[in-house]
Amino acid sequence: MMNEAIKTAANSNAEADADTGKHPIKPFMPAVFVPVRDLKQATEWYASLLDRHIAPQDAQFEHGIYIFEFEGGVQLILDSNIWGGGKPVIMFDTDDIHAASAFCDSHPHESRTEVFIDEFVSVFTVNDDTMICRANRPLDLPPQSMHALLGKISRIIVSAGDDAHKVDWYEGLVGKAAEADPQFGDLRRIKMDKGADLLINEHRLSSASGKEPIAVIATPDLAGALAHLRAKGAEAGEIEGEHGTAYFTFEDLDGNVFVVSEG
Repeated sequence: MMNEAIKTAANSNAEADADTGKHPIKPFMPAVFVPVRDLKQATEWYASLLDRHIAPQDAQFEHGIYIFEFEGGVQLILDSNIWGGGKPVIMFDTDDIHAASAFCDSHPHESRTEVFIDEFVSVFTVNDDTMICRANRPLDLPPQSMHALLGKISRIIVSAGDDAHKVDWYEGLVGKAAEADPQFGDLRRIKMDKGADLLINEHRLSSASGKEPIAVIATPDLAGALAHLRAKGAEAGEIEGEHGTAYFTFEDLDGNVFVVSEG
């Protein structure tokens, strides 16, 4: 019943979008928020891992977050506000926060917040793990150099678990259909217009400890990336060859898991 509701809503929204020629939520994920217990400690750990200096970010520490930029305009945002039961939050882009809000009112959801607007962003959250955001002005972050081995997030991962409707939900949210992932062959993705793609994980991709990963970091040298991570003291697994590609997983200080794959 829920599946039909999602498809009905998606079809009606698609018809409305056809009239305006524009889907209100863009197929682009500018950021993923990662829950951390101690922001200062986590920031120092990631800065060491990525060989970056910790630069002031316009009161970001006071707001409980720190931003690491990756290639393609994708940010990994350490967030101490969602620690303690919180889960990663994926941000989607929009040019019109009010049109996006109206769209999400009609798109099936369990919860959503009111629209918050300040000088930097207009934003609201759906289902506790999906954020819709419009940037009102640039953050003017200090330039960050990209790590040669760990500079690009190629996929942000959503855990679908046993929920057969979750793929339909995200297809409706961004107005694009899922397809077989060209690298992780037995998983599906929703290809974004730029930046990282959305990879659908249905209990197939996990670390040795059974935790599901947050994102895929692409590297030109898989063995070199593994050696680098272990030299930095990261808890990293062995290189595996499942799902049609070579990869390994590692965990941060708070147990957040990432995949590193060649690409």
